[in-house]
Amino acid sequence: FFIKQLFPLHASIMIDNFDDIILDYEISLLRLTDTELVCSYNHYLLEIKADRLSIKSMSMERLHLQVDKLLHFKLTRKESS
Repeated sequence: FFIKQLFPLHASIMIDNFDDIILDYEISLLRLTDTELVCSYNHYLLEIKADRLSIKSMSMERLHLQVDKLLHFKLTRKESS
C-alpha cells in the first residue's frame, strides 16, 4: 500500500514507429485475433486492427504487440455508469 502511494502506477501506451505497441497496466482482453485487438484498458476501450498482430510478451500488467501495417487505432473513453 505504502509503495503504491510513493510510486503510483498509471496506465500508459508506448508506440514505437507503429511496429511495436506496449500497454502497461491492467488489461482486459475482449477480443484478440491475428489481425484485431479489442481490450478494456483503465477507463478506456482500445481497438487495434492491422494486417497482422503478434504477441511479443504478455503478463497480468503488460502486453507487448508486434504490429505489421497498422490499419486502425482507436482509443475511446468509457461512459461512467
